[in-house]
Amino acid sequence: MKPALVYGADEFFGLSFCEHLLEEGVDIDVKLEQTSDEKKLMYLEERLMWLGRNEHFRLIEKELEAPYEQVFIQYTGSVPEEALAAGVENKPVILFVYQEQFEDDLRAGMEEKGVELIVLPDLFGPWDVRAEDKQNRDGALFVNDAAAQAAACAVEKDFSDLQFVQKTPYDKADEIIEEWIRQMSTFFDKK
Repeated sequence: MKPALVYGADEFFGLSFCEHLLEEGVDIDVKLEQTSDEKKLMYLEERLMWLGRNEHFRLIEKELEAPYEQVFIQYTGSVPEEALAAGVENKPVILFVYQEQFEDDLRAGMEEKGVELIVLPDLFGPWDVRAEDKQNRDGALFVNDAAAQAAACAVEKDFSDLQFVQKTPYDKADEIIEEWIRQMSTFFDKK
């Protein structure tokens, strides 16, 4: 079975999504967007060391090895053509978009290219470490829950019934976030 491609795994959702795909035993190739943001680079370095220990994970630094049976893109303001071209004919590329990034023009443009758009709910996670962040997360979904539910759909190769549901209580989410912060102390210490 060919690996899945995750493009843009340098976002918190994308990283969590990769972790859950790996837990499901899915082989994944990851292609990262180029960034000059030092904080993001430091975070990526630590996170990729963590993910890179898994035998099902491979970082692609050169050209993509198309075609991939499944292609997932974390939208960051643009859609890389190389990722769109990496998919298999008649299999939709999945584009994950944050609610605040969603626009009707984006949907129309992506549908024209055969891309399936998944609009993510408001999310909270390790980037919300201040007290006021915790107060403002009413209605937001823990990033791990959203990523696990999306990964389960990816394994089934069917996103038609995807309904994002909060499964992790806030206090348990806080424990998980604390563990992430502990694992990546260099990034969060400098934040």
